[in-house]
Parts: sequence; structure tokens; C-alpha cells
Amino acid sequence: MRSTHRADLHVHTINSDGAHTAQELIDRSAKSLCLLSFCDHDTFGAYSSDLVLPKTMRLLPGIEMSCQVGDSDLHMLAYFPKGLTGEILSWGRLLETDRKERVLNGVSQLRESGVPLLWKDFEAETGSSVPCRSHVARALIRGGLCDSAGQAFRQWLRQGIFRRPQITAEEAFQQVHELDGLTYWAHPQADQIRTHGERLIKAGLDGVESLYKNLGTPHRKVAREFQETHELGACGGSDLHRESPRLKIGQFAVDTRRLDARL
Repeated sequence: MRSTHRADLHVHTINSDGAHTAQELIDRSAKSLCLLSFCDHDTFGAYSSDLVLPKTMRLLPGIEMSCQVGDSDLHMLAYFPKGLTGEILSWGRLLETDRKERVLNGVSQLRESGVPLLWKDFEAETGSSVPCRSHVARALIRGGLCDSAGQAFRQWLRQGIFRRPQITAEEAFQQVHELDGLTYWAHPQADQIRTHGERLIKAGLDGVESLYKNLGTPHRKVAREFQETHELGACGGSDLHRESPRLKIGQFAVDTRRLDARL
């Protein structure tokens, strides 16, 4: 599989809720991708080590931010084509701290509500990663309190126990732009576009993840129409967290010629 014109701009590492190291993802996709971006949840941790890149691959620094958008919490992607600076990394640590605080507080709230979730199970799932609700779901499974992540989210993790992220989309976009970055709406759903689209346009949205692997046909259609109407850029990726028989590392790719040229 030739890497020419093949990109994946949405991959997770062990620094948030992924299963693979950044270097492993680079090494195993080197022959199939020419452009790769780690977009971990509220952290640039994947970029903190000395990564070895093949000459045929470019690494685009990115992050997946959780933002308040009206009464919803949505995910936004930020990319920094000019590279990461100390100022960008410092800002990323603020996002990381907020995420750690709200997840840890959520675990405490669950325990106080009577859910017998053990800290040792949560810590075993999180390790040194920046915690996510998916870690909490895995800890609940580990402790025998539920059978699946889906059950964990339905029963405990969608009830407002976890506080909202502090940053609003407006604040995030302003900060990203001041840091010479670009903002994209991650895996946008049709109903979200109809509800929040105009607000995000006014906030300075640069593009839409309309080339996202798991975007269903109706949602993709609305996302592309929204993108074209507002002359926004496009990005996309696999959102790979863990390799599976159905999705191997480096298997999914977007043609780079369909991406926002600014990336």
C-alpha cells in the first residue's frame, strides 16, 4: 500500500484513551501514510517525546478539545501546521489539568452516590494517561459492575455527574487562532450542525471533519453541505483508539488532495 496522498488526521495514543504509543503508530503506518496527526483528548502528551519519523511521513500536531457550545459539550480539533511552541504546550497543559480535575471529581461523585468503583481499578485503567470517561467505563467493567462500555455510559456516565469543560468553543477558537492554529468540528452530527452550526461559524470555525471514517451517510451529507455553504476546510481521520481485526493501524486514510490546503 503506497503512502502517497494518504493521511489520517485523527488518531489517539496511550497519552489519552488510546492503546498504542505514538512511536508505534508512526512505525506501523509508515508504509501506508504520508501524513499523520495524534489528536488526544485535551493533551499534547504524544508530542512530548523524541519521535522518529520516516522521510516519507509528516506529523501534523493536533489535539481534540472538549468545549462548551451552548448547552452541549462538543469535541473540536485544533491543528498547528507551523509546529508546537512553548506557548501552545503551556495552553495545552491548562486543558489537560481541567480534564484531570473533572474526571477525578466525577469518579468521586460516582463513589459518593453509592457506586462501588475502586480507585485501584480506575488507576489500573488510566495508568499515566490523561483520564477520560472511557477509562472510568473500563474500570467499572474491571470491577464487575457492568458488562460493557455502552452499559457504563448509559447507566452512569451520561447523568451529569461529570462537570462540563471550563472552556467554551469561542474561547478555544480565539486561543487557537492566536497561536497560529486552525479549528475543525470533530465528527459533527446532523442535529448538532442544525443546532450549533451558526454559533460556531460566528466563533471562527475553520473547518469540519467531514471526511471522518465513522460519519454516517445522513450526517456526512449535512456536514458537507454545511462545509460548502460556509466555505470551510475539510479534515478527516479514523479516530483509531485501538487496533482491531476490522481496523488496522494505517489502514484508513483520507486523500490529502481533499484536505484543507492550509494543513
